[in-house]
Amino acid sequence: MARGKLNSKLLYRYIVSYSIVLLLPVLIIGLVAYNFFIQLLEREVTKSNMNALTQVRDAVDVNMTELNNIAFHIAGNTNLTPYNVTKSPFAELNTIAQLRNYVSANQFIDQLLLYFHGHDTLYTPYSTYDVHTFTDKIVAYDKWSPPSFVRDLQTATYPYMRGAEDVTSFSGIRERIVTYVMPLPPNHPTPYGTVVFQLKESAFQNLLEKKFGDDPGDTFILNEKNELIVSTHGFPAEDAKRLAEAGYGEPAADQAKTVRLHDRDYFVYDVRSERLGWTYVSLVDQEAVLHNVKLAQRRTLYAISVVFVLGGVLIFFATQLSYKPIRRLQRFAESKAKREFDGLGEIESIQSALSLMSDSNEELNRNISSSRPAMKHYTLLTLLRGRLPEQAELNRRLELAHMRLTKPYHLVAVLQFPRSFAVQPSARSTLLDDLEASFPEGAEAYGMESVEGASLIFILGTDDPDGVEHKRLLIDAHRTLSDKWQTGLTIGAGTAYGPWSELGKSYIEACGAADYRLIAGYGQVLFFSDIVPKTELPHEDYSKGDWNQLRLYMYQGDAGRIEQYLEAMIGTIRERQLPLFLVKCMCFDLIHVILSMLSELRWADGELAEQYPDVWSLSEFETVEELIALVKHISEDICRIVAERKESGNTDLAGKMMAYLSEHYGSSQLSLQQVADEFGMSASYLSRYFKDQTGQTVSQYIQTLRMEKAKELLRAGADSLQEVVERIGYGSVSGFIRKFKETEGVTPGEFRTMHQK
Repeated sequence: MARGKLNSKLLYRYIVSYSIVLLLPVLIIGLVAYNFFIQLLEREVTKSNMNALTQVRDAVDVNMTELNNIAFHIAGNTNLTPYNVTKSPFAELNTIAQLRNYVSANQFIDQLLLYFHGHDTLYTPYSTYDVHTFTDKIVAYDKWSPPSFVRDLQTATYPYMRGAEDVTSFSGIRERIVTYVMPLPPNHPTPYGTVVFQLKESAFQNLLEKKFGDDPGDTFILNEKNELIVSTHGFPAEDAKRLAEAGYGEPAADQAKTVRLHDRDYFVYDVRSERLGWTYVSLVDQEAVLHNVKLAQRRTLYAISVVFVLGGVLIFFATQLSYKPIRRLQRFAESKAKREFDGLGEIESIQSALSLMSDSNEELNRNISSSRPAMKHYTLLTLLRGRLPEQAELNRRLELAHMRLTKPYHLVAVLQFPRSFAVQPSARSTLLDDLEASFPEGAEAYGMESVEGASLIFILGTDDPDGVEHKRLLIDAHRTLSDKWQTGLTIGAGTAYGPWSELGKSYIEACGAADYRLIAGYGQVLFFSDIVPKTELPHEDYSKGDWNQLRLYMYQGDAGRIEQYLEAMIGTIRERQLPLFLVKCMCFDLIHVILSMLSELRWADGELAEQYPDVWSLSEFETVEELIALVKHISEDICRIVAERKESGNTDLAGKMMAYLSEHYGSSQLSLQQVADEFGMSASYLSRYFKDQTGQTVSQYIQTLRMEKAKELLRAGADSLQEVVERIGYGSVSGFIRKFKETEGVTPGEFRTMHQK
């Protein structure tokens, strides 16, 4: 009963807490955030447009005031009176210079014209022109004829602005020009001249666009007569005048003015210049402005609706899902702790139970976490080498490594880094994680480092060995990794095979495809199936039937026929000059036959099988000649296996080898092959056998003998260094000195001096 009460209290706490979590966002969104956002957006739009219009007005007022000041300065300049300007040619030149000073100080002016009533000359900052032909040949207005131009200059008694209009210069360039006409002197009933300011429409438009940018709608300027001067997007002058006369619509309380033009509704914002009497108007498309408002309305309503509809459901299921696992966990923890914690709540009971098991569990978790990457690497390495365990054992390893290999076919791909891409040891696990994450969820792709750490190897499962599925996955993964690591990567992909035993061959093919980057170029995905048609693979000489024939020879122990078969294989390799990776594939098939034979015959000498080359040792060979020598040595080992490994009974074989080396180490011609020939075995087998028996390789053992003899001769001090080198069979004095210091820590000369003392 007590436990039931505790449970009910915890359940009630869950219901209350989830209800609060539901109500808080609903209240905030519905009562505060929504209204505040709507009002703020409307105020900001109005304030932004009004501020921009005010800034434009102030800027234009300043520039137009400067033009008025220039007109006043010209009127007050005694050098620019009609008499002084026209009295001599030199005075005209001075007039041009004077006008140039006014223009150079103002970036707003495109051209300045000075005209005196009753004269035929028009003065500019750069030249003089005949007033009757100026607008005909120099600057031609489309809607201001030369007679009208002259008449307007002679009769102008008050300042006025002509709206933007098309003007063609003498060079044929058409521009939009705003013309400002000022009588001289200004505000005088009987002016004696006129000054004309030609302003580019683009100067006004740039000023407007800096403030309004690419906002939808239009912005324009009207003069004191409500005539259009300039607009940002070519607003029709008739619409502007009609809009001004209509008073821009009736504004509602605390809202922007509205107007409807051409079947669209606009917000209208306007400011007036008290100095010039001009009006600055901005039209903003209501739909564009209210888009965010309406979007916020819809999203808010949707969010509130979803919260109300799903809230109740979520509360119900959340309480059930959150409470039941805790109750089950409490019972489970108490059963594992083998005691009940009466009087405590669920959380306290679980905490007490876990504290009893924490030490052993933490140690177990550390062991599992640390072993999982190693198990994964070991399992993949085992698959590639072809050393396959029983299916049950393989499934157990896959489970421990958290790997799923359920596809009917699998292939191997090799990811090669460019030399410039330095991979730190600490970052290799991250690279493997990135590699596996580049494939979509559900894809069976697992990676490991190569033995030498120079590349990444991964196994990829596929349902169709000849389809496009795995090719697409590899290309997508290549693109993802190249973008993330910012370097050109090469992926070589082998053929997809069904049997696990063929996976090593896919690895060799992948390495060959990756090596093909020297021809195809770096930074690509290279498929072995695309490269093979460019070469001549001897399928007709080495079919499955031929390999079965070789197996029969092995069963019969016919060493002669095995030798003939291998010689024929070597001859084909030499005659056809096959690429190295294809030769490696053939050798892999040969080794696979040998290993499968050992498995079928259940030979007890598993160590000998381990000594045969696998996919890794094949990858270390770089020339066809080395592989041919490998094939010959394998044939020798096959003969020994068929002859019941007669040499295995020689328990003193290692002693005889060391005695032979002790006798011949002084010869500079001594080599591993020479020792192998002496004892009638392959160099690879001798090397492995010697290392197993002595803990040193043959080369290391010879090096030890030579260094011990060198120290003996150096202590005696009778021989020169050249004589010492010759007696121990070393190749050169410099190489001996370098090796001696690496081994002993001092040079031979220093060693001799130390021991002679």
